[in-house]
Amino acid sequence: MTIAETALVAVLACAPFERTDWRGERRVSIRCETERAIVDFDLEGLEDGERDAFVRLADRGVVDLERLVASILEPPARRERIRFIVSRRVGMSRTYGRTVLLPLERVRDRRAPYLHETVHALVRTPHRSAWLTEGLACYLESWVAENVGGYDAHVFSRAGDRGIHDTARRYLQTETGRAVLPWVGTSGEPPSLFQDRAGVARPFYVLAHSFTKFLVERLGLGVVVHLVTQPDPEASLEDLSGRASAEWRAEWLRGRGLAYLASPPGLPPPPTGASGE
Repeated sequence: MTIAETALVAVLACAPFERTDWRGERRVSIRCETERAIVDFDLEGLEDGERDAFVRLADRGVVDLERLVASILEPPARRERIRFIVSRRVGMSRTYGRTVLLPLERVRDRRAPYLHETVHALVRTPHRSAWLTEGLACYLESWVAENVGGYDAHVFSRAGDRGIHDTARRYLQTETGRAVLPWVGTSGEPPSLFQDRAGVARPFYVLAHSFTKFLVERLGLGVVVHLVTQPDPEASLEDLSGRASAEWRAEWLRGRGLAYLASPPGLPPPPTGASGE
């Protein structure tokens, strides 16, 4: 056990806690607190050991992610802890400000996107570029799980960070992948993003993850983290790099062997078996 993990165990504390939920109803839960996280659990549904294990994951995840996005965070003395609510009444993982809502069943089965949602809680995004908001959260979730600790929820893909480019290439060869491509690298989000999770959200999140990873590989994480805080990330990308977002996207597509998709909209795909270059 490392020194950091020893310190984490020392501050772990859980006790019954009465709170008002997001519906305005009074509920008694189990509250666990660490230096960087507050976690409220339903009274039933998890064993003590399962609760403690998740609290440790949440605390460590906040610390690990804070280090990666430290350049845009307020001084530590002014930072609030991230609050997690783990409940059966949560249907889908969401983040509101610095509060993360997670379905209890997903936490129990180690399928909760707690790292992804923690990124949203830490990083404020004053823009409508969903590709960057979600792409950065997907990228950091997978990267931290694979290189630092914790787990990747694999909500939309089993590829992880190492395999995301190949998965994006496969989606770009499908109708659903090409349908959401216009919103990768541009402002806005595909219609029905939150209603159609399989047909719209899945390919969009995969492509956003891949394009964000591509930019990190070319420009560095610090630049991409800076972009996500700008009111117009695409304009800021051009200012910082000297290249328009469309040019970066075209290079990303060529790297996937799909240069024809970088052409003007409406151009048909090449015949089967033709080279992507």
